[in-house]
Amino acid sequence: MTTAFVDVRIRRPQQHEALMQELQNDAQFPTYRDILLFAAAVGFRHDRRVPFSTAAGDPIRYETLTTPTFSEALVNMIAANVVTDDPEIMDGTRIEERIRIFEEYANGGLEYIQEQVNVRHQPAALVVIDLVTEAFADDGGAKPVSVDELLGGVTWS
Repeated sequence: MTTAFVDVRIRRPQQHEALMQELQNDAQFPTYRDILLFAAAVGFRHDRRVPFSTAAGDPIRYETLTTPTFSEALVNMIAANVVTDDPEIMDGTRIEERIRIFEEYANGGLEYIQEQVNVRHQPAALVVIDLVTEAFADDGGAKPVSVDELLGGVTWS
């Protein structure tokens, strides 16, 4: 997928700056990028999409966010699953909209992680381990499906 050249930046929510510091220092997330990617996945998994207006620090360049190849796929998959009635969401000119959706899920994921820290009375590093363990334990992994099931609802125009 080619995206239109726009200087797109990803913001970090100010209200979760302390949590992101804890995740970086204690949970060993090497970068804010990694924290936001994990948080967006957590937010999406728990259906937590929370807008925010106040950003912390310098925003992250889109190219930096998507350096690991899977990162752009995560951003796009979240947007495609949220805006199901508009396939044009994947158009290169709508990258800013996809990023806003990603930011909101990352904020929701950070909110969820903070709630878990508060409720469980555990450090963020242990909460992260539990969340990853729970994600792997749920569903038992991918299950085989037929081509008809994979293409269910697809129409060819």
